[in-house]
Parts: sequence; C-alpha cells; structure tokens
Amino acid sequence: MANVLAGATNHFEFNELPNSRIILSEECYRRLSADINLCAFSGTKELEYGTFLYGKEIKPNVIYFDMPSKYDDYEPSFREFEVNIDKNGNELLMHKELMSKIEDNKYNCIAHIHTHPYIGGTCRFFSNQDLRTIQTLQRDFQPENGEKKYFFGGLLTVGPENVHETDEISFVFYDENNGWYKITNINVFLNNQEIPFFKVDTKPKMRLG
Repeated sequence: MANVLAGATNHFEFNELPNSRIILSEECYRRLSADINLCAFSGTKELEYGTFLYGKEIKPNVIYFDMPSKYDDYEPSFREFEVNIDKNGNELLMHKELMSKIEDNKYNCIAHIHTHPYIGGTCRFFSNQDLRTIQTLQRDFQPENGEKKYFFGGLLTVGPENVHETDEISFVFYDENNGWYKITNINVFLNNQEIPFFKVDTKPKMRLG
C-alpha cells in the first residue's frame, strides 16, 4: 500500500502495471511540455494547467495517446485543475469534448493530466483528490453503448527552482479489481521511432533519453 501523506499519496510506491508502456504522439508531447512551462513561468507559479489525452490500447497494457484536447478554455486555478464549468456556470468546451470522446469508438483510453508547481512537501505526488477524480471518471464516465473506457491520471511536476532537467512526468491507472498502479515506461513517438523519457531512480523526467 502506498504511503498516504497529508492529503497526498506517494504514487511512486504503487506496483508497476504489468508489461505496460505509454506512447505519446509528438502532438501530445508538445502539449504536455507547453503545460509544464506555463506552470513554471506564468502567474503566481502556483496555478495548475492541464489537458486530456485521447488514445487506444494497441496491445495489452500498451497505450498510444495520439491526441490532446483541442481546447484550453479553463481558468488556471490555485492548486486546482477544474475543467467542468466556467465562472458563469457554462460548460467548458474542454468538458464537452471529453463527453464526446467518451462516446467515440475511436478511443478507449483517456488521460486526465495536470501540473503541480514545485512548492515543497508532497507536491511531487498526486493529491488524494486527484486520485479520487480518476476513480470517479473510471466508475461513472462510461459510454452508453457499454464499450469500456479506461482512465489514466497524469501528473507533470515542475522541478525545484524551475530547473527543467528535474521536471517529472507520472502516470497512474486505477484497476477496479486490483487497485492502483503506476506506469513508468513512457515514450514519445518521433521520427518513426519510440524515444523514452530519461529516468532517475525509475522516475521519468520531462526530457527525452
């Protein structure tokens, strides 16, 4: 069982999802790089940014995410990534797109991914609210046609003092029967080949190896 610490859980202690690999398209990689840069250099540096990634399981536990959300009409928030409605109560385009993709047969894997600024303490871990969000998506956001969708959580963490080489990327998956898993085999598909993220102590960094 992973260590629970003051509102966060050390997901690095989760078991690895067996034979797992996440592959990001170049478009997805560039979107995530842009989000973590926004977190590092915009506003108060404690705002959270994010997106959804849409993809397909191409073999057991190997997921290819080829498309990020087309929209970013959410309002960056202090230590929160909220993508449902705007301040006037109107549904965001990003949320409408999510609902549409859940019903789209082209995709069976969706990642809810967001940033954490570097503020010390447990900032490199998923908050317990983050994990509850993924559980809720997996349990309650299934298509009406009965085709199973699989939801992943993604976390981009700014490195200390905004040193890019220490920015981290993490993915987790909630199995309704077996609980939480981490996925640390993360690659980007560039120039017709898979390029892995650089790792330090099994923790992938936001730079290619």
